[in-house]
Amino acid sequence: MAIPTIIVGDADGLIALFNKEDNHSSEAFSILEKLINSGGGIIYPVTAITEAITTLQRKLNKPVLAGVIAKQVKESKLTVETVDQGVLEQAANLFDPGGSKQNTLFDAIVAAVAKKYSIDTIFSFDNWYKKQGFKLAGSLF
Repeated sequence: MAIPTIIVGDADGLIALFNKEDNHSSEAFSILEKLINSGGGIIYPVTAITEAITTLQRKLNKPVLAGVIAKQVKESKLTVETVDQGVLEQAANLFDPGGSKQNTLFDAIVAAVAKKYSIDTIFSFDNWYKKQGFKLAGSLF
């Protein structure tokens, strides 16, 4: 299986990279290392970054880690993709408000960004993406 050059990152993957207590932390680091070694990278929709920072600050009560990600953004260490009207409209078409509470408009935006660039792999641990026809990055390594 060919390893993609660029994949799209979701908030849960980003959180796993910064929060060593996350259940997926070691797997996230392994994926990132293999991706980098293969010459690949991750782009994060701006909404995935804001979701990760908010989750760390509010839900997980880890404001220091939220600040670390914010600093990465300030220092341009994360590749950030803006969300325009077209991406938001496509995400709204993918979003099912009556579906699982775990699959949000934020997830649909990640999928829409991937579709925009014809990227078929998502850096996430959320199986919803597989139901949308994407591969999870962990399945590549």
